[in-house]
Amino acid sequence: MLIYLGDLAYFHSWDNIQPIPLNVGYIAAYLKKTLPDVEIEIFKEPKKLMDRISERSPDILGLSHYEWNSNLNLAILRHTKQKDSNVITVMGGPSFQPYDNAWIKEFFHKRSNLDAYVTNEGEWSFTKLVELLMENEMRLTNIPLDNLPASIHFQNSETKNVVNNPKNVVKRLDLKDHPSPYLTGILDDFLKDPHLAPVMETNRGCPYDCTFCNWGNATKSTINQFSIDTIKNEMEYIASNTRNTKGFFYVGDANFGILKRDEEIANVINSCSKKFDFPKHIYIYFAKNANETIVNIAATLRSVTMMNLSRQTMNKDVLDFIKRDNISTEMFDDLQQKCYEKGIETFCELIYALPGETYESFIQGVIETCRTGVDIALFPHTMLLGAEASTQIYRNKYGLKSAFRVIPRYINDDDELPVLEYEEVVIETDCFTRDDFWDVRVFYFIFTILRSEIFIELAHSLSRNGSNHADFANRIVEDKENWSPKVKKLFEDFRQSAKDEFIQESEKKLEFTLEDIKKARIKSKALNPLYSSRIASDTKLISELKEYFLGGISRFYSNDKKVNMSELELSVNFGFDKLVNYENIDSGKNISYNYDITSWLDNPEKLSIEKFSINEPKKYIFKLDDDILKDLKRLETYNNDLSDRIYRLRANEMGPTGDRIFCYKRIELSKDMSETENISKREAIRHHVEIAARKT
Repeated sequence: MLIYLGDLAYFHSWDNIQPIPLNVGYIAAYLKKTLPDVEIEIFKEPKKLMDRISERSPDILGLSHYEWNSNLNLAILRHTKQKDSNVITVMGGPSFQPYDNAWIKEFFHKRSNLDAYVTNEGEWSFTKLVELLMENEMRLTNIPLDNLPASIHFQNSETKNVVNNPKNVVKRLDLKDHPSPYLTGILDDFLKDPHLAPVMETNRGCPYDCTFCNWGNATKSTINQFSIDTIKNEMEYIASNTRNTKGFFYVGDANFGILKRDEEIANVINSCSKKFDFPKHIYIYFAKNANETIVNIAATLRSVTMMNLSRQTMNKDVLDFIKRDNISTEMFDDLQQKCYEKGIETFCELIYALPGETYESFIQGVIETCRTGVDIALFPHTMLLGAEASTQIYRNKYGLKSAFRVIPRYINDDDELPVLEYEEVVIETDCFTRDDFWDVRVFYFIFTILRSEIFIELAHSLSRNGSNHADFANRIVEDKENWSPKVKKLFEDFRQSAKDEFIQESEKKLEFTLEDIKKARIKSKALNPLYSSRIASDTKLISELKEYFLGGISRFYSNDKKVNMSELELSVNFGFDKLVNYENIDSGKNISYNYDITSWLDNPEKLSIEKFSINEPKKYIFKLDDDILKDLKRLETYNNDLSDRIYRLRANEMGPTGDRIFCYKRIELSKDMSETENISKREAIRHHVEIAARKT
């Protein structure tokens, strides 16, 4: 028997953070241990799988299924059935509503090329499905219902009814003796691929029931652990064999640090980082409610990761509605201080349009969190199939209304496979209007600009003067009557674009033409980098924005005698000195300052900048990386519009690269005019922080 397994993804030329297909690797390892004579091939790239199917059809095709590859899978299923209608096609994963029979029937009805779906942990259930097919002439309809596990749904090809036996509940896997897809060599070819990042699980299960998350669907609440010896051996094997060019690594646990042994695992990872120079960047989902144990783990790994101080919301009522329980504000502040003392970079995530959250409470929560000094990433409330929030009962209870938008990252680059993905976003609740949603989007755009490396000094000065960049962003949103013409157009155009990117469910497609994809590539863009590109390509807008910031500081803070107005104004100038104006690129420019900016930013007492005045001015050189200028020149052949070229550079060519597209590197020069490596801790944290913080 020949089986193809795929964990398919959208690949781009800049992409080197796609995870190795560990999920189907586990299934392959378990299947080979149980049925050693079965022949298995694993795929990550859609085109390679399509070509292989055209060359030789498998008996069974199994694909991992998530929101981010759902339509991609359908395209592969369609291709498979066109080549050989006898292939048994199977999908599996958390993006499924296993207890909603009407939904399941509609799901299969829209996917005529799908034969079966596997829920929960896939290893045992998929293996059992293979055994049942082998015992029943490779016909799903021949399988006795009494033998069918509850984790398997299939569509009767003749009656179109969905078949399932909910009585045959499947037990959790014992992971202690689970065969390793790394140590068995199953994933060796993927370790050699420089575009793929290794991922490792140390346990499965999540004790939390967050309504917006579907992580615990397959494994429920109990945490099951892989053998510690297997984990140690896997880590050494991965570190010594991976060829990932950037040193990316994922820890695939829901709550790393929740177990005492995780400290030991962190030491193993740290040892490998030193011995093999891998990993260099780690994506970790730390345990939801941080404690000192997790701080110690984060300290061990501080050179390769950031620590997520999980929040989601600061509203206590909302926490009840989403079944979360944050640590106290006092403990949060204490942990944040300990992280700062240990040199640990921290960030947290806040979600807007959660049930019970108002516009005012959300903005206040961002401002309150910002006061702690932690970096913040804001996310919309995205509907995930399988999560409680996606059920109709929950939607009705809290008045959740949603819409869909194309995910720019998941528009296929390959014209031979025209396909894209959507995400479902909550845009209205019973206490959060659609206008509130658009206002939050504008707020977040401004907030993103102010939290960037460009405005580190302004953010520091605002914090030192009793405010913060979230408060400043909110004041800007409320200051519409003072927006200058170009600033007004920037924000109003952004708001309109935020509206225009959404469609209703009836407008979604499951099949696409090349023309559909070409239109999507033009229309569907990530708005924050798109409008940042418009700023960076418009000299007059940059000038107006600078004058508006200076005027805003005067309007917002001049009546407070405790505020150091000259310092705030100076910090605005520091920021606009770093902002790249692509209409007039001045890479290599020299500017002298009468202040030791690095020492001011790093001073733990947060003294005024006047305390860091120096007699002999410090000279700085402001530079763009050479690859940016080179690639921008190359893009001239694609498009005459400067802002579009900058956006393409930021989003399509280089991918998530922090602030370096829009911000000059400010490099201190020594007396002999040679470049130094003197950089503040705050600047070091902001360098490529988007890569370090990106987890979803």
